[in-house]
Amino acid sequence: MHIDTLCKKGSSSWLTSLPLEEFGFTLNKQEFSDAINLRYNFPVKGTPSFCACGDKNDLDHALTCKKGGFVSMRHNQLRDLEANFMSEVCKDVQREPQLLPLSGETFELRSTNTAAEARLDILARGIWNTVDKTFFDVWVFHPGADSNKCKTIDAAFDKHEEEKKRTYNRRILEVEKATFTPLVFSTSGGMGKEAEKFHKRLVADTRYED
Repeated sequence: MHIDTLCKKGSSSWLTSLPLEEFGFTLNKQEFSDAINLRYNFPVKGTPSFCACGDKNDLDHALTCKKGGFVSMRHNQLRDLEANFMSEVCKDVQREPQLLPLSGETFELRSTNTAAEARLDILARGIWNTVDKTFFDVWVFHPGADSNKCKTIDAAFDKHEEEKKRTYNRRILEVEKATFTPLVFSTSGGMGKEAEKFHKRLVADTRYED
């Protein structure tokens, strides 16, 4: 799968991006060297032999272990970046909006999230039309994780998008009367079909605003 991930649209964009500090696009020489090693699946110098969780450490483990907060920081940085972009052209942009509480509603899919305090990553108006609300949930997966290794990169993206839809789509459609778009990315770059469609729309709206 590794070669496929490098060929995924957008996976090389960071190499030609402007080093805009306001978006966190600046890298020092150590960070750039580490990023190149990660891109080509080379060992990263200075990586501890064992993780803080006690397991043996390697590249795949470092990109998936939730101990230490890196996975959360990676997710939150993307969430904030997306929300900032949306704020340029959308209305009522909110981070971590809480969903309306349920009052006896049931859903056909048992996988639907029915938690009392369920939240998503972003809410915005004006994405697909002028007034309707759209909820977004950000997910970053690692192609080298055991659950993804045997899949093509496109199949892995489709799998994670479908899982997000099965978790949130019916509740948002039926209770919130809104739409849902999963924003799925991989640790090696690239994005899912839904995220690509959304970003094309966002860029078009940005040009219209200009």
